[in-house]
Formats: sequence, structure tokens, C-alpha cells
Amino acid sequence: MSTVSVPEQTETPEFGFNAKQGVNWSDYVTFRPIYPPSFFNRIFTYHFNSHPETNWTTAHDVGAGCGIAASSLATRFDKVIVSDPNEGYTKLAHKVLVTESGHPESKFRFLQESAEKCSVESGSVDLITVCECIHWMRPEVAIAEFARQLRVGGTLVITHYNHPRIEGNERAQRAWDAIRDVYVGAVSNPMFEHALRIMNSGFECLGFPVEAWEGVRRLYVNALGRVETFRLDDRVGKTLVHEGEEVVWEEGDEGWMDEQGIEWFRGYLATWAKPDVSETELKPYWEELERAMDGKKVRTATPLVMVFATKRA
Repeated sequence: MSTVSVPEQTETPEFGFNAKQGVNWSDYVTFRPIYPPSFFNRIFTYHFNSHPETNWTTAHDVGAGCGIAASSLATRFDKVIVSDPNEGYTKLAHKVLVTESGHPESKFRFLQESAEKCSVESGSVDLITVCECIHWMRPEVAIAEFARQLRVGGTLVITHYNHPRIEGNERAQRAWDAIRDVYVGAVSNPMFEHALRIMNSGFECLGFPVEAWEGVRRLYVNALGRVETFRLDDRVGKTLVHEGEEVVWEEGDEGWMDEQGIEWFRGYLATWAKPDVSETELKPYWEELERAMDGKKVRTATPLVMVFATKRA
């Protein structure tokens, strides 16, 4: 993710990208993982199975960016709300979804609004997706807001894919870890630290009060059977996992695996939010990674967490 800045402190502080400086979406789409069919199959299967009166009328893609997830939601739902707090993002999403992809404009509603305070009507939404963005929000406020919007029996899905790992080349993995550690070690402002505590917990710090939610399912894909796979450093939020929540581990999802060369790793890192790190500081680690790869591609595996919940009656 690209340049961000700490928002001005207000009575209820917002966490998120600066309204005028955000992701370079061209690089983001090129170098970030593409959501594979298995990603949306898991979402649609949970939604179908979660309640006997499951509805496919309205979906809401929160923190939608340029509309990557909204595009797939539009193939299954009659209406899709596309919201993001950042200036220009919903305009770009309109271009991607309507002008370039050819979906009818009547299918969408575009909102430049925060997840914590949204104009979507209460009890009007069947499914909400929150992909790669809950860590920029105040989760307890946002999750309560999602419950307000959802119909009884509606589905909430919150997802995050983590830093990809290299398989079968330990030397390359050590160099890649060192590059990550330099980046993460430079994180010192409150917004980034807030985001790290959420990501590092593998979303265990996301709480779903039992009076509002049921059927909570925490699914970990390609995570080697442990939440620590999502840990970038030791700043970790407190776990809010309730007894009775389902925890599932799935390995070997090829949709989240690939083979990549050195330029891809450089491009991927460029999509991260940038702390104060100089190229000079990173140079020896990049050189070591390049030597370890020896001009060849390496196999990558990206860990993914998906948290599902159903709006309780």
C-alpha cells in the first residue's frame, strides 16, 4: 500500500489512508495476489449455508478501493454498494466496474464514506465484504456498524492476506524476511502500529459479540497451522476469540501460490505503505535475495485469513 499519513486527531479518531494519498492501483493490481475462484467460492458457500432464508439481493463491499471484490459480487447479487472513505477511489471503481467491465451502472451504488459511519440503511444488506482494510479501521465500531446494516441472517466476511513466503529456498526466505523486518521495524506512527496489532493477531483480536453474531468461522489458508504465520513483529492485539467459534485450517490452496522472479518481489514491496526506509538500507538485502534466487523464479505461498459471521436474529 502506498503513501499514507496520520489523520488529524478528532473526538472520534479515524484510521485509514489519507483522503488525498492512497494506493497506486496500477501497481497494486499488478503485484498483489489476484483473488482466486476459491476465495469467492468460500464466501458464497458460507452465505448460502448460513441461513435458510439467505438472500442475494444486496451486497456491500466496504473499503472497496478500485472495486476488485465488488466486480465478483456483481455476478451474484442484484445490487452492490461500493464504499471507500478515500477521495477518488469510488470514481476509479466506477470506471473499472462500469466503463471498463461493462456492468450496468444501475447495479451499483457508490459512496465515499467511512466504514465506521455509513449512510446505508439499517437491515438492508445481505452480505458485507471487508477485504484488506479492517486494520485501517476501529474494528469494534465498524463491526457494530456492519451488524446494523445487515438483515437478520446476513453474512459478514472480513479477509486479509499476509506477506508471502518463499518455499523451497531457505536462503531466499531469510533475505526476504530481512527486507520485511527493515520495513516493519521502521513503523512508529500510531496508525501503522494500530494496523500491525490487528494484522499480527491473525484477526484473533476481532471480536464478535454473541448478542449480535452467530456462526463465527475463522478460516486460515496456507498458514502452516498457526496464527503466528501472520505475525510481522511482536505488536499483537489481545485475542477476542469466543468459546464455540469455529477455527479451520486449510493448506495447499494453489490459488494463493505462484512462481515469481526478483522484480515481482520489488514490485510487491512497493505496494506496501512506506515507512522511512532508504534504498541504501535495503540494498544489501535485495542483493542477497537476488543471489539466493540465482536468476530463477521461486515458489511463493500467501497466507490468508477469512473471518465469517452471521447476523443473529
